[in-house]
Amino acid sequence: MKKIFQNIILVVAGLVIGSCQKDLPNEPKTNQSPSTRLWLSSSVTLNETSSRQHAYWYGEDPDGFVRGYLIATPESLAASSVAFPDTFAYAWTTKTDSIISLPLVKARSIFTIVVRAVDNTFKENTSLPEGANIRLLPQPYWDKNSNGMYDSGDVLLSTLNSSIDRKSAAQLLPIRNTPPKVFYSVNPVDSATIQQPDTTFTVATFSWYGTDLDGDNTISAYRIALNDSGPNKRWLSISASVKLITLIAPRSVTNGATGEVDADVYTGTFPSMQFRGKISGLKLDATNILYLQARDVAGDSSATITMPSNPATKKWYVKKPKSKMLIVTDYNQTDRAAALNTYRTAIESAMPGKDYSAFDIFDVGYGLSSIDKQNQLVNQKYGSLVPVNMNPALIHTLKLFDVVLWMSDLYPSYLPAQIGLFNYTLTGGKVIFTTTFAANVVFAEIRALNDFAPIDSVSTDANSTTAIHTNADGRMPIRTKVLSLNTNFPEMEFDTITSGSFHTFNWRRIYKRTDAQYLYQLDSSKLYTTPFRYTGRPEIGVMNNDKNFVLIALPLHKLNGGSKNLSIFLKRVLVNEFGLN
Repeated sequence: MKKIFQNIILVVAGLVIGSCQKDLPNEPKTNQSPSTRLWLSSSVTLNETSSRQHAYWYGEDPDGFVRGYLIATPESLAASSVAFPDTFAYAWTTKTDSIISLPLVKARSIFTIVVRAVDNTFKENTSLPEGANIRLLPQPYWDKNSNGMYDSGDVLLSTLNSSIDRKSAAQLLPIRNTPPKVFYSVNPVDSATIQQPDTTFTVATFSWYGTDLDGDNTISAYRIALNDSGPNKRWLSISASVKLITLIAPRSVTNGATGEVDADVYTGTFPSMQFRGKISGLKLDATNILYLQARDVAGDSSATITMPSNPATKKWYVKKPKSKMLIVTDYNQTDRAAALNTYRTAIESAMPGKDYSAFDIFDVGYGLSSIDKQNQLVNQKYGSLVPVNMNPALIHTLKLFDVVLWMSDLYPSYLPAQIGLFNYTLTGGKVIFTTTFAANVVFAEIRALNDFAPIDSVSTDANSTTAIHTNADGRMPIRTKVLSLNTNFPEMEFDTITSGSFHTFNWRRIYKRTDAQYLYQLDSSKLYTTPFRYTGRPEIGVMNNDKNFVLIALPLHKLNGGSKNLSIFLKRVLVNEFGLN
């Protein structure tokens, strides 16, 4: 019995010793690979869906923790065939979800989302930026130049093989293409669609933006058509990188033309615009509609949109230019019509039989109140006929004409003049600019004025109510002479008015730039009616040395009194200085 008991003790001792040897190994355990799960993991194929998916994933590591993930989206791969290593282009991420846009280039395809977790034994992770391009063959490396080849400059990832989930998580995604969408640009203030002015000459700029659920980069092209609502529209295709175009029918095309003409299509802004082709069907002296579509790489098209956005209630009328002269009316005075009649008579007398007196008119202040005009630089509200894309639409509108006479009240539309006239004169345009000034100087307005006109500044004197003042006033006696400082220019004189002995407006002395010359000054030696409230002879007319810009700081149309020399002045400017015929 004693012997049996001793044998039992030996067996138990042996078991205990054997057990202790297993719990206390003399070699460390090898690292165990992490495992990965996709939020949408499934053993069956999903229903057909779009190419933009929000995917979620997570990883687990039994003997450590997960540092990050490799994610790839190969096309047409069965989920069960994902092996290790593979040839996919992975992206490194520490996130556990992402919006994934699959690169669909046809109507339907199958993609697989593959995710591999990487555990804490991966030592090179600290050098990897989010989204780094990772390849597993011929050995794991960071493909820094994304060319799919291990070459100089790439970074070897020597610990990745032992720290990666070799099984991976994978999910098949049958994808159906989603057609793109296109929208005309909107006003950032109120998100309203930016409309074309209801009337333009033969220049119009359009801007838009496109989007595609499959990724905006899948939009392959835009296309436009004019006045063609049929199924086989006369489309002109434009690169997907283009979001702004300008249609221009030049005078060489429209002179003598009636009905429809072709328009040149340009992209970009002045002065670096690029010709992209021609579009047919622009109607002269008629309403027009532009059609716009987006197309994607799978060949699907967006719904067609129009400009005007609602042709039933909004119109885009295209006027054919008829004269070589454009008069820009920036005038809120009641004598606007009288001013135009005066110019028409004087121009016809100056250049009889020429194509100037039947001038075209562009009302740059149309729809603005006096307060609106006064605060344009602050509230950036312009006349409704001024195109939103002043560069290039306004610039090229002016370029349709040989000469522009810009007649303004005391609040010119400064920004349209800055953008339009400055660039117009750079390309050979000729300008006569006539304006008055506010009772109190606003320096921002003067800086805006000397951006495009050949003056350095104007007098800062306030209007005076005393008997004598020097450089500014709020009225002008009738028949006041405007004296020439250049013997080639005629003396002019303020006309009479139906009642009273003064014209009421604000004027200021102007100071020319160094590259300009004075043309006129006011005569202070008047002996009839109430004496002047200023002394000296303030300069009020100037011309730049390039002889393409004349500024008269008075209402020019009122200077046809006495000998009625306004027509002589206009002939001198248009023919002798500007070289027009």
